[in-house]
Amino acid sequence: MGRADRFRETEARVRGLYGISAHEHWVQVPEPGVRVRVQEVGDGPPVVYVNGISTPGMGFAPLLPHLPGFRHLLLDLPGHGLAPPYLWQGPPIRELAVAVLLGVLDGLGLDRAAFVGNSLGGMFTLWTALDAPRRVSSAVIIGEPAVALPGARGNLSMGAFTAPAIGSMVQWGMRLPAPRWAARAVMAGALGRSATRRMPDDLLDLHTLSVQIPGQARSLRSLLRRVLAGRTPRPENVLTHDELARLATPLLFVWGRDDVFLAPERARASIDVIPTARLEVVPGGHDPWLDDPAGCAQLILAALARQPRDRAVAD
Repeated sequence: MGRADRFRETEARVRGLYGISAHEHWVQVPEPGVRVRVQEVGDGPPVVYVNGISTPGMGFAPLLPHLPGFRHLLLDLPGHGLAPPYLWQGPPIRELAVAVLLGVLDGLGLDRAAFVGNSLGGMFTLWTALDAPRRVSSAVIIGEPAVALPGARGNLSMGAFTAPAIGSMVQWGMRLPAPRWAARAVMAGALGRSATRRMPDDLLDLHTLSVQIPGQARSLRSLLRRVLAGRTPRPENVLTHDELARLATPLLFVWGRDDVFLAPERARASIDVIPTARLEVVPGGHDPWLDDPAGCAQLILAALARQPRDRAVAD
């Protein structure tokens, strides 16, 4: 059985674990010419979930039982999960990211939607809220949004992955099967020990299989090298003071107290610049819904309930 087939079987078990039924859609984005996988769960106002780097869209599954009454649209960004591999080359990464998210909205027939973005997905969401504000009705950013805010840094694993020589070896090694104890140890470096201890085996396996599908490790490395130089954010990806002040989309930042990429108190000054944003610090790490799904979902529900339905925003 191939890795993609194993991924599908594991994903089905994860859906069963959380009582989720999903319909799969494929969206062809004409520019930059990529396919995005979308899993639709539930009915109601649309909420688009943008996954973090190396993580599958169904990684948000623990949240969904606590968020009734919405049409949850879980993305596998290009080069993630079952979405085809993609080398993030050519135009600026911000331009590519915004084109992908707008292409997904267009492909799903949505003029605008609320977003939930984690890590890389949070950065993509913030860029889209800045460059196409009419399309994002509100957004919840969970965990440090990659390198979008000043002060963030990659961890040692990311630094190794982006290095010219050793990065190729890391890329090759990511495709190999690993025992669960080793996978938990690696993921703990980014998500925290508590979160990885709590992850059910099938959810853990889903994350590891996502990067073992042929072509995905190479895709991830190409993307990470557009975001970081070693462990240092590339300056064009960090939002400036003026850009933060121009954000007009209602934003909620849900930030784990132990986020290893940037502590919430160090991010507070940047978030305070955004006139429509507020910060909620919660227990946990970079993916705090793995520590407390019900608590995170309660904050998301409150934010979605407050979003304006028909607010006109000029691009």
